[in-house]
Amino acid sequence: MNATIVIPARIESSRLPKKVLSDIGGKTLIQRVVNQCMITGLETYVITDSFEVYESVRDTKVKVVLQQAEASSGTERISNVMTSIPGEKIINVQGDQPFISPEAILEMNEHLLKENYDVVTPYKLYDKNSKYGKSQDKPKLVTSQSGKVLYFSRHPIGTDQLKIHMGIYGYTRNFLENFSQLKTSQLEETERLEQLRFLDNDVSVFSYETEHDVFSVDTPEDLEDAREIVRKL
Repeated sequence: MNATIVIPARIESSRLPKKVLSDIGGKTLIQRVVNQCMITGLETYVITDSFEVYESVRDTKVKVVLQQAEASSGTERISNVMTSIPGEKIINVQGDQPFISPEAILEMNEHLLKENYDVVTPYKLYDKNSKYGKSQDKPKLVTSQSGKVLYFSRHPIGTDQLKIHMGIYGYTRNFLENFSQLKTSQLEETERLEQLRFLDNDVSVFSYETEHDVFSVDTPEDLEDAREIVRKL
């Protein structure tokens, strides 16, 4: 059975308030994310704490779960509503990825169904001197030869060809239902990376190389880049 897509979309953002409702070429950011997900044919849900977000996507075929409980991450937001989400495998597409490729999501679906790991997530190779290689907004990772993730960091780690995390996750239902039991990690707080909580609690994380770039709107500059991409199209 295929995975279920879940898009966490909270209204507030410290760096870019209400960014999921930002206009990008006549559509909100979250509308663009939803549209890309719907192309896959996989069942898709939006989890949000905002009626404005619900209003933005209610004319699509996506299902919306309104959830007001506080959550420190998209993973926690999803785990809080697992009684409302069907399926044994869940794909987390972030609500700030307006141009995510449907093929990238289907690639994740394939890996998630065949790998015996709690969490699955892709990386793409970039030179350490590239924009992504230098940016602390783009986490890096190192893996074993079999693909098991050994560490995540905001700093360059590994070789001259860095494995840049592409910000889309696949989870098992069991992992999400037990997520609240994971203890906060000191490394997680130091690096400000939720993924390190997984590793510090002995959660098995698999990463695979992808050719798909997953662009996220994290800053006002990213938002302008997104608008420029639409203008060029």
